[in-house]
Amino acid sequence: MKVEDRTGSNLAEQELTDLPVQQESKTAKGTAAKDLNLSGNAFTTYYTWRANGVFHAVNFVNGNVTANSRVFLNISEFSTDAQHRFIGAARMAVYNIAPYNGGFLAWVEISWGSPLNIRFDVFVDP
Repeated sequence: MKVEDRTGSNLAEQELTDLPVQQESKTAKGTAAKDLNLSGNAFTTYYTWRANGVFHAVNFVNGNVTANSRVFLNISEFSTDAQHRFIGAARMAVYNIAPYNGGFLAWVEISWGSPLNIRFDVFVDP
């Protein structure tokens, strides 16, 4: 399958530097935090799991999360250890996230016939 932009050119054959990509780095400290409305207590973490299928309420326990926290969750597959992530043939998605005092719940789908090594990267602004 070819990926095409609106003009019909094949994006898969272009170099990444030719694409209109903008990257901006932000942290939870200083002026960048004010620009993003982040608290100074914003943090990142990750969880690993081995599973496949659809799970409507995966429970992620974290004492720093409150019911009012902003939680962002990313899913990826990893190979030998959690730092070696890759995009494989399995389709994976996170659909809904519901924070509560002490953690959050997420609806997760891993479309593959057998369990895979999964890493969830989390950004929380408590």
